[in-house]
Amino acid sequence: MVPMHSDDLDWIRGYSLRFLAGHGIEAVVDANSDLSCADGTTYRFEEIVRLCASTARGNWAQAISGHLDALMAVRSEPRVSDLTAAELETQVRARVLPSASIALSATDLSYARPITDDLSVVLCVERHRAPHPGRTARVGFRPPGTAVDDAPTTRFAPLPKPGSAAEAVLIADEPRTDRFPAAHAIPTNPFRVITGEPTPDEHDDVIYLDAAQVAAHGRDRLFTIGIRNTDAEPLDRVATSTDKSLKALGGASVFVASKILTMRSLLAHVYTGQSTEHGVVFGIPDRHRIFLHRISGPSAVPAINELASLTAQHHENTADGVSPNIYHWHRDRITRISRAESTEQKLSITITPGPTLEDILNSLT
Repeated sequence: MVPMHSDDLDWIRGYSLRFLAGHGIEAVVDANSDLSCADGTTYRFEEIVRLCASTARGNWAQAISGHLDALMAVRSEPRVSDLTAAELETQVRARVLPSASIALSATDLSYARPITDDLSVVLCVERHRAPHPGRTARVGFRPPGTAVDDAPTTRFAPLPKPGSAAEAVLIADEPRTDRFPAAHAIPTNPFRVITGEPTPDEHDDVIYLDAAQVAAHGRDRLFTIGIRNTDAEPLDRVATSTDKSLKALGGASVFVASKILTMRSLLAHVYTGQSTEHGVVFGIPDRHRIFLHRISGPSAVPAINELASLTAQHHENTADGVSPNIYHWHRDRITRISRAESTEQKLSITITPGPTLEDILNSLT
């Protein structure tokens, strides 16, 4: 259980029970502290507490209501098996997940395809899909110049949780043999949530296809369709750091981070007319966000350090995390180049560029 004062736990428990009762659902607290309903449904109290721990105190009621509303709506939704072949092809999406979370899922995701040594892609359909204004002109992207976020920003969006204002540690460019020190530490957010590896099932926004469902529709064919549909998801925000070294991409779609599966298409939009022959370094701290740096010169070294810090900090302050690490994309190949480890006291980041990135950096300095 996430550490929290007993008075707060009592309030969260009481509000949750009252909310369910107000919707005609009789629930009691079971032996595991979960909310057990008369119809056999169980709502995990730990998930509700974790949600509150990452939400401002004044917004707890709204957060709990939204969480329980979504879970209750799920019960009346059709199952994947109820979809026709045409409906499935329209709704299926490819989604990037931490590989470590796949084995923990209650759904058989054995068909997952590895992307890197710590990321994999699976297939799902999204719940509660609604029309998005970003689809009106160019599929997948808001028309250029129509969003204020297209303009350069002083800084990227601030870290959303209390205590997360720790400064990113920027490492000065070092000699070629030691560009990236063994590790550096950043003070951690004392209010953040430290939990075990999350499972895909803890996200209530999608329904994952299991191995049997994927096999029935053709694994390769369904992945092709799912990746194409993810590529068409809207991207609402393209923000630029004042030194022009980093881009922050974001959107309401829960598949923004998964757009790295079609990186060439993404880069053609973000870096229109600019060369990406050396590739890009990117981070996907949560499902709604991508951080990017286009490698083009010696400035890549400090930019990579900044990107690693930025990604790791954002990841530890979100309930929708994908990865705290950063990656190098080059000629359709993705390689992990950092490792972030979080403890109660610090966030440690180690950057280890692979041979390809090392050769590129050497050629540019």
